[in-house]
Amino acid sequence: MHAALLLAGCMIATPSLGLANDAARPAGDAQAQGEPSGNDGQAAAATGAQKEKAVDLQSVVVTGNIGYRNHIDVPAPVLVYDQQFFAKFEPVSVGDQLRRVPGIAFVGDIGESVAPEMRGLGNGYTQILVNGRSVPGIGNDRSVAVDRIPAEIIDRIEIVRSPSADFDSQGVGGTINIILKDGATLPPGVIVRIGETWDKKTGRLRPNAAVSWSGRNEADTVFYSLTFDAQKRFNEKHAIQEVVDGSTAGFADEVAAHGNGHSLQSWDDISKSRAASREEQGDTRESKDLSFNGDVTFRMSDNSTLRLDAFALKTRRTEHEDTRTYEGDGSVGGLDLANPEFKYETTPIDEDSYGLSALFDTSFNENTDFEAYLARNTTKGSEVKHYFKDTPDKKDKIKGTAADDKNWQGDTSITRRMPDLARSMGMDAATLKVGVQLKNKDRTFTSTQISGLSKSKQKGTDGRFDYKEDRFDTFAKVDWEINSRLTVTTGVRGEKTRTTQDYITVDTENGAPVAQSTGHASSHEFMLNPSAHLQWKLTDTDQLRFSVAKTVRRPSVDQLVPSVTLESPGDHDVTIGNPDLKMERALGFDLGYERTIGRNGVIGMNLFQRNISDLIGLVRTTRPVSDAGQDPDDFPGGLYSFQNLGSAKVRGVEFDMSMPLSFMGMDNTGIFGNYTRLFSTRLNPITGRDTTVDDQPSYVYNAGVTQDIPAWKASFGASYQKQGPAYQHNSPGEMQTTKYGGNLEVFLEKRLGKAFVLRLTGNNLLDSCSQQLEQDFAGDDAATMMANNRAYNVDFMELERECSSPRWSLTLRAVF
Repeated sequence: MHAALLLAGCMIATPSLGLANDAARPAGDAQAQGEPSGNDGQAAAATGAQKEKAVDLQSVVVTGNIGYRNHIDVPAPVLVYDQQFFAKFEPVSVGDQLRRVPGIAFVGDIGESVAPEMRGLGNGYTQILVNGRSVPGIGNDRSVAVDRIPAEIIDRIEIVRSPSADFDSQGVGGTINIILKDGATLPPGVIVRIGETWDKKTGRLRPNAAVSWSGRNEADTVFYSLTFDAQKRFNEKHAIQEVVDGSTAGFADEVAAHGNGHSLQSWDDISKSRAASREEQGDTRESKDLSFNGDVTFRMSDNSTLRLDAFALKTRRTEHEDTRTYEGDGSVGGLDLANPEFKYETTPIDEDSYGLSALFDTSFNENTDFEAYLARNTTKGSEVKHYFKDTPDKKDKIKGTAADDKNWQGDTSITRRMPDLARSMGMDAATLKVGVQLKNKDRTFTSTQISGLSKSKQKGTDGRFDYKEDRFDTFAKVDWEINSRLTVTTGVRGEKTRTTQDYITVDTENGAPVAQSTGHASSHEFMLNPSAHLQWKLTDTDQLRFSVAKTVRRPSVDQLVPSVTLESPGDHDVTIGNPDLKMERALGFDLGYERTIGRNGVIGMNLFQRNISDLIGLVRTTRPVSDAGQDPDDFPGGLYSFQNLGSAKVRGVEFDMSMPLSFMGMDNTGIFGNYTRLFSTRLNPITGRDTTVDDQPSYVYNAGVTQDIPAWKASFGASYQKQGPAYQHNSPGEMQTTKYGGNLEVFLEKRLGKAFVLRLTGNNLLDSCSQQLEQDFAGDDAATMMANNRAYNVDFMELERECSSPRWSLTLRAVF
């Protein structure tokens, strides 16, 4: 019923953009000039690809051309960066590429680029798409680890600041659409890459290699590409954490001043430390990635194409931590350096992803196009932490998780150009697009923990939940080309979601079950999300854009499943999931200005605001813990659950620039830069005061320069990235400030003939570090911790600095 009403209404009243579902496009057409990828025109694109062979593979790979942000000519606020923009710095993964893109931040371990945040909004606020469609991730928070996606298979990256109706509505912060290479757009040939990366602090080398093959048949009716990539990723970190408390000299004054503890640290000189305890930790993270990506496009007729895609990605990762702990009395130089304690952790992580998809595109007549898509994606993974105490062979605890996430997706759409309607309304053109999308998600997650392995009595917990999500989405949008200067896109999207959750938890002693709990729940929700975009070309080089769109953030899976978590958030508390959680909703506005400079240059500025409601938070319920099957004597604190409460406002200004310095007579010098200033407010349910959104940095910027020297067939350049401090306020027992150092990258490139290019790249050359300053509030239950939090009655502070290592890479590329 919802879908019928939606489609009926949209046939009368709405428009669309044609953004972001993957379309094969030839070099030199609108797509190559930066138009975001869309479903529309797939057949025409493949046909154009076989007709235009002007670009050979050598001119794509072995080139002194400087990459810039692509020009775009669509109403929605979208930035497009193709492979050449990133290539000279030889990024290993999509995560490395995104560090150069406006407004993208990473919060987490130093040297890692795992979960990107657009506008400082992560944890489900930033949507990751591949070829315009969603892909499953290993985490319960619906995130996708972009550091696993090799840069070698990427054609371009689209930053969608505000979505049109044919996009999934999940991108509150924005959407990152990763477009993969395909045979219909690549010139025939073979690209081979071999390289080594050297870690300065450890002296270790890690190899990487890739081979890509693209081609077509003599009749130009079949186009294909294959890419194999193998690489080792290595990150060696060293962390120092000092805990200061009431015994520490100066602690009381720091708390009285509401300080964060930074003035009490002595990371660089252990002899002057006044910490109550100090941890020195070596953290080694080594990954091996193997990937395959392939596609074949069949030109069935002048108006019809069929494209088949397949990918497989295998990651084997080992994390190892060695920790040495010194105890102290809080006085300067009071650490007992002669009697350290030792702890060790070893964590093997396995993750496999693979998928198949088919895309059929045809034209019924000169005004009507049809597209159908079907895909199956699977992600499986496991992580097992082995804890050792005193010696590396004295195992004390095991904690493991495993996930199996299967996704089906099918969609179909019809695009109808309406010249008669446009003429009757005095417009240049009008195009209607309507579509239906079906999605099925089947996720199984298990968690196992066994403690006391070195003791006679071993306690364990085994938990498993099965989560199923079925979605039925419909959309309609219309592109109104009022005249050559003014274009409007309007649309509406309806998303209907049904979920079911089943769980079982078993407590064990010495391997024998002693208690068990099970449960089942289901939910249903329908959302109607309109959007509108306006593009006004003030002159041939200046344009304004305005967008308004309604977006959502879906709850994480473990927030929905009504399973029980003991000793959370406090040691005497119990937390249970809430299957009745609603999606967070956001109304977003974007106002942007863009000016093109010459053939390649562009300067842009964008103002944005997101009004987010129905925020999800952890609250104490009025129910007893016995409702969760627990004994109140064992857990006297309280029963906690997730609820929709409160709202937030996120706003900011985004500036980006990318251009050659031709106006200064320096055609072979290119510069790029971007700066994003971020602001947010939300009511902290703990303190009752306004705070920022968790983990949102106050700013993000990067800048770079590239210089080509044609006479030497060489290039060089540098890039610098920096993000501001981020804060966490919304946990009952702690507050945290995180600060990151800047990252400097450089490259040197030498072109060897027409078929080879050699690049030397340096990363993290400033030996960047992060600082985490955490204030902890005492309490056996969350209520007590919240009271101490409000009063800033700090029990202790954890002051941590984590540093990675500079790395140098030497890469040779060859084209055949």
